[in-house]
Amino acid sequence: MSNSTLPSGSADHNLYGYDPSKTAADAYVALFVLGGLAHFIFMFPYRAAFFIPLILGCAMEAGGYYCRAWSAQNTHKILPFVIQGLLILAAPPLLAATVYMTFGRIVRNLKGETYSLISPKWLTTLFVLGDLACLGSQLAGSVLRSSDDPATNQRGSNIVLGGLILQVSIFCLFAILASSFHIRFRRMGNTELAWGKHMVVLYTLSVVFVVRNIVRIVEFLQGGEGFITTHEEMLYVFDGSFMLFVVALLLLVNPGKLFKAARKAEKSMVLGLSHEMTPFAKVT
Repeated sequence: MSNSTLPSGSADHNLYGYDPSKTAADAYVALFVLGGLAHFIFMFPYRAAFFIPLILGCAMEAGGYYCRAWSAQNTHKILPFVIQGLLILAAPPLLAATVYMTFGRIVRNLKGETYSLISPKWLTTLFVLGDLACLGSQLAGSVLRSSDDPATNQRGSNIVLGGLILQVSIFCLFAILASSFHIRFRRMGNTELAWGKHMVVLYTLSVVFVVRNIVRIVEFLQGGEGFITTHEEMLYVFDGSFMLFVVALLLLVNPGKLFKAARKAEKSMVLGLSHEMTPFAKVT
């Protein structure tokens, strides 16, 4: 087909290199919408506004898979192809932001600032700024990758690759700081709040994000004809399903419940209830 006969906004070839599954895309739209809605509902009783980035990430994921379902009807149409790639690639940093903020709040609610290598105030700032850098690089790189110019397209891929590598580095630093606090507080701190399982959740999610990003890095290194790029199931297994796991696990083991218990305990102490009736004990 000659370019002169192409519909406006369409390419002369299948942009995916395969026929994307509309059924799978529709299913993931529904799952991310339900996950985001559930977190939105729980945000109010737990007073967990720090889940807003995760909710926005769910909306972006749902939008990305909606565009894949749209693309399934016409794999030559450029707009839905570009949007789905951009949203699915850029949504995970927003989910990661909630993970970072959860750790800072765990430290503060346990009154464990002494046992953290970095002040909780700077913890959140450091990781969120790093996450914003990852998000910005992946958004900018995704836009450049939509260019018809090969040089610009390659530049965009390099920028996205840099953002993915940065996010892996940030999560490695995060794991070091979180495990250091966990070990020191468990050894020397003293509280009856059930906080340990929330740290295990953070470690689990860190591994999920690192594996997802490594797969994405390999994908970009392989190029457009690589195995990961040309097999749709790889996207659903190592990206969509991994991010749904993040959403589901934070819903099942919601840190907002821990923080609500901590606020209740602190209020009891302020009201002068006996030391034994509160989950906080003097740190030695």
